[in-house]
Amino acid sequence: PVEGQPIDCLSDHSLFAVFDGHGGQYAAKFCAAHFLRILSQRAELSSYVQLNKIGAKSRCDTNGISLLKFALGNSFLQIDQELTEKQIQINEVNRKEREQKAQAKADATGVPQPVLLAERSGSTSVVVLLTPSHIICANAGDSRAILRRGGKVLPLSFDHKPSDVPEKQRIVDAKGEVKSKRIDGDLAVSRAMGDHIYKADTTRKALKQKVIAAPDILVYPRNHISDEFIVLACDGLWDVASNKQCSDFIQSLLSHGETDLASICEEALDTCLERNSRDNITLLMVGLPGMKVDKSKGSLVTGALWGQRRARRARQFITSAACAAGMKLVGASGSNTSKSAITL
Repeated sequence: PVEGQPIDCLSDHSLFAVFDGHGGQYAAKFCAAHFLRILSQRAELSSYVQLNKIGAKSRCDTNGISLLKFALGNSFLQIDQELTEKQIQINEVNRKEREQKAQAKADATGVPQPVLLAERSGSTSVVVLLTPSHIICANAGDSRAILRRGGKVLPLSFDHKPSDVPEKQRIVDAKGEVKSKRIDGDLAVSRAMGDHIYKADTTRKALKQKVIAAPDILVYPRNHISDEFIVLACDGLWDVASNKQCSDFIQSLLSHGETDLASICEEALDTCLERNSRDNITLLMVGLPGMKVDKSKGSLVTGALWGQRRARRARQFITSAACAAGMKLVGASGSNTSKSAITL
C-alpha cells in the first residue's frame, strides 16, 4: 500500500523482511509492526507511483530505482527515530522507583549501583523489495539476504561488524572502542535499529554515532528465467552456514522434488541446530519463477525429507547415548572406560 494512492497501485511489488532483536524483543517487534506503515507514507514512494503516468518503463529507470532506494533508506532512519522516542518514554515510566531500588542496593552493599534501563533493545534489519524489474535489498546489521541465480549464489547484503575498518573508525571517532569484536565489549553489530544507549551523544549527528541505523542498499536487475529463490535469515543461520552452503542445501531439497517451502525452511533450521548454532534462527525463503524443482521425483519427496530427518535423529540418538554412557562409565571405571565409551 501507498498512502494517498489506489490500493492496488503496487500490487506487482512485494516486500520481505527479517528483524533480529538483541537485548530484548521490543525493538524487533516494533520494526515488524511499523516498517510497512512508515514505508507506505514516504513521499519518495508516492513519487515512484506517479512515474507510471510518464511512461510504462519509467519506474524501471535510474530515477525510479533511486526513489525506491531513498524510500527504503529514509524508512530505516525514521523507524529508528520513532523507536528511540518510544524507548525513552518507556524508560521514564517508573524511573524514580528504579532509582530507589538502585540506591537501596547501594546502601546495602556499599557499592554504587547503576539505574537499570527498562528498555534498551535493538534489532538488525534486512529488507528486500521485489519490483517487476529489480531486486532491492536494504540491510543494517548482520542479518543477511542471498539470491540464487542460474545455479550460483549472489549476496544481496553484507554484514556490519564493529571490527570492519569503516565501522570501527566511526565507533572510535564517537569515543567508543572495539573489544573482542564488540562495541565497548558488548554489542556485536555496528548498525541496528534501537540501541539508543549507543546513540546518546547529542554533539554528534545520527550518522556519526557508535551505532547507526542507515542501511547499505544493493540493487540487482531481475532475470525472470535465471532467478531461482531469495533467502533472508538472521545470523543464527549464517554462523554455521556460508551463502553457498545455504543455497546448495535448499536446492538439494528442490532437486528431490520438494515444493513445500515451509518444509524446506524447517529442514534448514534443524540442520543449523545440528551444527550447533547457539543463536535464535529465523529463515524466510522467497520462490521466484526460475526456481528449479524436479517434479518427476514428487512421489519420492516425502521419503527424501523423512530420510534426512531419520538420519539426523539417529545421529542425535547415538551422540546422546555415547555421552550418557561415557558419563556413567567414567564414574564407575575411570578414564580408560571413558575412552571406549566415546569410541562407541
